[in-house]
Amino acid sequence: MKKLLLLSLFLIISSNLFAQSKSQLGIRLGANSARVLNSELDTKTGIYAGLFLAVRFTDSYTMQPEIAYSNQGGNASFRNGEDLNINYVSIGLANKFFVSKNQGFHFTLGPSLDINFDDNFINLINDNGDNLEITPIDIAVFGGIGYEFDFGLAMELRFKQGLIDLDFNDSGEYGGNSEENQLNRVIQIGLAYKFNM
Repeated sequence: MKKLLLLSLFLIISSNLFAQSKSQLGIRLGANSARVLNSELDTKTGIYAGLFLAVRFTDSYTMQPEIAYSNQGGNASFRNGEDLNINYVSIGLANKFFVSKNQGFHFTLGPSLDINFDDNFINLINDNGDNLEITPIDIAVFGGIGYEFDFGLAMELRFKQGLIDLDFNDSGEYGGNSEENQLNRVIQIGLAYKFNM
């Protein structure tokens, strides 16, 4: 009975919050400057593109669930080899904190789950007979700054740090020390636009 009462109370509060909030659908598009830490790969330029739903709860806070395509990896110019391309579907939850009551300047902070749906890493077998592949998911945290204009356009700069080892260090394919984690690190710069609904 208590669980049912708590669930009902939670649903009522949630529905009131969402009813009082203003939601807008939007798009994000920009460039990635990606690298893999603790490897011999150089910085690689890629793109990101996606959709978001901005739910404005107060004048100073917006919760923004996002889904995006993100091209990451690294440049193998050190040996004129093939660049490492990792294509992720990134599911994030951006929390935007506005400095003033008007939209304008804001800080962004949040987590993301990145799912590797395609990469060009050649599957190798190590000395133990194990098949070496890039980790299929990455958990990341991101933070950034931006400026949002009254008509819905925003400029954004974000820093994103992966937390899960890509797990290809035993291959020797891209160098690195097997005792150090090889992690995604991305700087994103781009634009976002919210549609009036």
